[in-house]
Amino acid sequence: MSERNRFNWVDFYEEFALKLLEYKDSRVELIEKVKSVFKMAGIKLPTLERENNIVDIDPFTVFALFNKNIKDENRIKILKAISELFDVVSEIPTSFDGLPLLTPQNATFYYFIGDREDNDINNLWGFFESALAYVKDPSEIRRKDFSDYFDLAINIKGNGNSKITMGLYWISPDTFLNFDSRNEWYIYKSGKIPVDIVKQLPLIKSKFSAKEYLMIGDCLKSYLNSSRSVLKDFKELSFDAWNYSEQVNRDKKKEKNNTKISFSFADDEERLNLIYEDEKKVDLKEFEKAIQKYNKDDFLSEVYMKEEEYDNLATLLKKKKNLILQGAPGVGKTFVAKRLAYSLMGVKDIDRVMMVQFHQSYSYEDFIMGYRPTKNSFELKNGAFYNFCKKAEIDEKNDYFFIIDEINRGNLSKIFGELFMLIENDKRGQSLQLLYSDETFSVPKNIYIIGMMNTADRSLAMLDYALRRRFSFYDIKPGFVTDGFIKYRNSLKNDKFNRLIECVKSLNDIISSDESLGDGFCIGHSYLCNLSKDKIDDKVLSGIVEYELIPLLKEYWFDEPSKVNNWIINLRSAIKWFQYKIFTICYHMLLEFLINKDIKN
Repeated sequence: MSERNRFNWVDFYEEFALKLLEYKDSRVELIEKVKSVFKMAGIKLPTLERENNIVDIDPFTVFALFNKNIKDENRIKILKAISELFDVVSEIPTSFDGLPLLTPQNATFYYFIGDREDNDINNLWGFFESALAYVKDPSEIRRKDFSDYFDLAINIKGNGNSKITMGLYWISPDTFLNFDSRNEWYIYKSGKIPVDIVKQLPLIKSKFSAKEYLMIGDCLKSYLNSSRSVLKDFKELSFDAWNYSEQVNRDKKKEKNNTKISFSFADDEERLNLIYEDEKKVDLKEFEKAIQKYNKDDFLSEVYMKEEEYDNLATLLKKKKNLILQGAPGVGKTFVAKRLAYSLMGVKDIDRVMMVQFHQSYSYEDFIMGYRPTKNSFELKNGAFYNFCKKAEIDEKNDYFFIIDEINRGNLSKIFGELFMLIENDKRGQSLQLLYSDETFSVPKNIYIIGMMNTADRSLAMLDYALRRRFSFYDIKPGFVTDGFIKYRNSLKNDKFNRLIECVKSLNDIISSDESLGDGFCIGHSYLCNLSKDKIDDKVLSGIVEYELIPLLKEYWFDEPSKVNNWIINLRSAIKWFQYKIFTICYHMLLEFLINKDIKN
């Protein structure tokens, strides 16, 4: 196949990107056109918002609608409709070689309303526009503008290296490198890229900066343009990475023909990395420099918790290996879990910490193993916990931490299955046959499990007793009286903030003594964290009160509106104290004046 035919999607995609930019300020019209595209194609529109009540959309999500794992025939139907409705004159592509795809479950670049920040979609449009401007004019000014938006976009909830760079690659594959798992493995681990080139590249983080991303791209582009490389651009690199990883998968599968478990690159890339472990390694000294040391003192400086509480937590986790942090909203359970893991490892090594979130649809197949549909059939896929256990198994000298957010939102009996027994401390290393395979599986001794529970969520059922007795439980309480929070509070030097804190502490006393609520419903300190002296003002504090604290109170005391109203007044007056004080003084002066006037008369 000629290069033209191999990558014949490029011209269409690049033209459509420019067409799409025209809708930056006409998003209602864009949404209607997107609906029309799917209606014309005869394909059901994917879920883009709760109940698909779409109020806004970003350009990368529009691209993702036809760049996820769907049949090529359906992809072409969508592109034909786009061609007609958006007046794209480029030839409709029929081949999609080298094109990276998203999973259908992760195909929006934003979270739904209520979970995303107000500026998320606007920032994605800014990112899209700055990227196209940089493609047209790669000047330092354009590069700086693109970098600023890149750092905003990659830190939007739900985004990361793979998704963000995938979106960039779709709109200009000659300018932007796609950095999905296959390309990352190909560049850093496969041995296909010379060692001296790889050593020039920064170590990969879960979310790299624009500076790091552009550095990787510039370095590889220079190599690809040299006589040393048989590949000449990012498109050829991405295509070769796909083909080569598939070849390794096939070879590995042949080696393991005595088992029914097929090797899958996407599901278990850690195993693939081992194939070339001796062939090429990243400089260990550089790696050590990149890993930041982290200890108990670092934990106490970041987490608003007393030293004795930390000691109790660490002891419980080491002894039981399974720990659940439970507490009210805003006490920082997730933050505590990650920092606890770092402190016990002694380093901030994100590669040894994995976090998932349970929900009503989360299943054993997601967690351990199950059959997933492919283009032509079904394939046995490994789940998140299975892959993490295998990763820890080959690195038994180091501890690994698996963190489960909202652990009581899932059907735990269904999710854990036979692992109910295997996660017990004294059962670690023992094996059981898995449900979907002939493989025997064990949970390594160097894995620690940390779960989080929101004690204020009335909609959740209690944990299964069989699981409950396998975990230690620790209550995380608001940290307003800890040394760390007091130090943070004093650093702000803001009287209104101090009065608000005192008001919240008084409110927590009431909540704690309320028979229908209790300690598990107290307001956590996280609502009032991460403020800086130069940016704290009435608007910021009022936003916390109006849009975070008051809605919480309305939910707590939905049947006691008078109590809610009283505390609304208290919270607001803490911020507007000066205005209330002036009003009170004026009121009393006026009252005194009227009384004296009456006496004289």
